[in-house]
Parts: sequence; C-alpha cells; structure tokens
Amino acid sequence: MKKRLFILLSMALVMFAGNALAAISGAPCVECHTMHNSQNGEPMRWDGSADPASALLRAANCTGCHASATITNNGSNVIPQVDGAVYGTDTTAGGSFKWVIDGDDAKGHNVDELNIADAALGQTPPGWDETHPGAVNDDVTWAQQLSCSGTYGCHGDHDELDTFGAVQGAHHEPSDGLDGSTVGKSYRFLSGIVGVEDEDWEFTNSATDHNVYKGVARNEGGNDSADTISYLCAECHGKFHAAEGINALPSTNMSNPWLRHPTDIDMRALPASSEYQQYGLGIGGYSVEAPVALSNPVAAANADYSAEAIVTCVSCHRAHGSPYDDLLRWDYAGMEAGTTGAAVNTGCFRCHTTKDGDNSL
Repeated sequence: MKKRLFILLSMALVMFAGNALAAISGAPCVECHTMHNSQNGEPMRWDGSADPASALLRAANCTGCHASATITNNGSNVIPQVDGAVYGTDTTAGGSFKWVIDGDDAKGHNVDELNIADAALGQTPPGWDETHPGAVNDDVTWAQQLSCSGTYGCHGDHDELDTFGAVQGAHHEPSDGLDGSTVGKSYRFLSGIVGVEDEDWEFTNSATDHNVYKGVARNEGGNDSADTISYLCAECHGKFHAAEGINALPSTNMSNPWLRHPTDIDMRALPASSEYQQYGLGIGGYSVEAPVALSNPVAAANADYSAEAIVTCVSCHRAHGSPYDDLLRWDYAGMEAGTTGAAVNTGCFRCHTTKDGDNSL
C-alpha cells in the first residue's frame, strides 16, 4: 500500500511538472500505464481492482486520476482535481463536482462517473437542441447520462462514444499552440475550442493570472464561431445560446430587448454611457469572479480588456459545479439591488455596475 501511494504521489509531482500546457513529459510510463495490471501478484490499478482498464491505464476512468483522495490542488505540479471541497481555496476554474456528489443536483453537472442522473431534469440537458450545428449527438432525448468526454460529454472527440477513446493521445500531444485543430491542441481538451490555459488551472488567480477565453461579439445571429467557450456550452445547451431566442424580434437577433441573458456581447462596444462600460475598472480591467473573453486570446499578463469584454456562459457559471444553484459563481439569491452591504461590486454587479447603489467603479 505504501509503495502504491508513493508511486501515485510521484506521478502527481512529475506528471505535469513545468508548463501545464505541454504534453506529459519526465514521467515513467509505469506511473500511468500497466502492461498486465499485475505486479508481484498484486493489481496495478490505483483502486486495487483486478480488472484491466482501457488503454492499459492504472485508472478505470477520468476521475480515477482527477478525483483522487491522495492528490490535492496545491499548485502547477499536480493533476487538476475536480472535487475540491473548499470553494475558492482548493477548487480551480471549473469549480467542483463536490456539491452535486453530495446529492444537490442543482449545484453541478451530473457526470456518470461521480453520481446518478439529475432527479428533476433526467439525462437530457436543459436547453438541448439536437439541431444545433455543434450538438454533441443527434438524440432528440438522451438515453445516456452525461459523461466526462465523448459523444455524451464535454471533453474530447464527440464522434467517439468511449470516454478514453475520445481523448486518446491528447495527454501526449505536444501543444505548441492551442489552435483547436485536434483534441490535444484544444483548450482543456474541449475539441475545437480555443483559449489560453492558466498554468495552475486558476488555483491561484488575479487580474493578470487567469485563463483567457475565446469569445466573439455577435451583432447578428449568423456570425457565431465554433471555437469559443460559449459555443462549447451550446453543444449541449443550444437553445440558451441561439440568437433568435435572446430577444423578442428574431429579425433583430442580438439587439435589445433581451428575453434571455445574452452571451457573445462585447460590453466595451455598448454606448459610453452604459453601466457595462464600467466592468473591471479599478481591478485591472478584468474580474476573475466574472470572467469575460477576447476575440483574440493572448497570455493573461498581456491581455487587454480595455477594448473588449465579451460576455460568455462561464462569466456567470462554473463548468463543473459550485456551492450555488445552477452552477453559478456566486449566490444569486444574495444579489440585492440598491444594497450597500457585502454584495457591492460583486457577482452580478461586476457587469451591472450601477444596480447595487454603488457607482464607485
């Protein structure tokens, strides 16, 4: 047992050592793979199972490495964990599945490796549109629960049903630029999506230390782009993203009045008198609490949000989950218009800067 724990911790230290954007290097193959799942009469899988795992891996699924009790999020030299228990302390940009694992379906995506399907919503994602150009599958109603990757998941190749097959080779592919051309060259292995990855997955973060998301400013419904972070969300929640569903007049597409909260809106392009022009002022032009996107992502230290601040799905939501309903980044019920308390200049008021009664930013 001590030997197995030592090997696992060694893997955590060297597997992603150095630049987290690069392919795995410097780690012996045995730390991730096993030829026969047997050594000295003992299984080589981390969970002790005698059954071999796909791709000769030592974990039977994604969470075998990314939700391990023996690995913690403490910087860039570890495997990113998706079940951190202390929000904002040991959780990364995607948030955590911890609260949905604990049984609160409203607080996370119900991934099959970690919990059962949502009791209220079932298996079909809310806002699902099988006709959306990027839809992960063509099922009118899903008959399979959400998975980490593949045909029913977020990561990897959606044409591949097997979750390991969907990301095959991606961990070893040199990523000299995340251009979306392959799974390994896609932002966070989200096939086709472009962005700049923070080296420690935003375990530490600031206005100059964070992910940089790709966005597109849509003035009309037809100029969407298939490589943005919001397009990724639309692959399962297409009806929440479609321009014709955002306002009352389909012919005007992305213009006011809003019926759904808009995405792909550049707040810097709105009138100078708009409250949205005040987003991020006083904190480096960018808020890690309510992140926005750029049409041409560059490293965070060089990113300029004074000319662009594009609203995305992840401006308000965490991809994996959070302690708050609807996977929100903050407590929506705690946002009180005109308040002068703790909610000033936080949450919704990062963008709606005049609604909290404090116009200081």
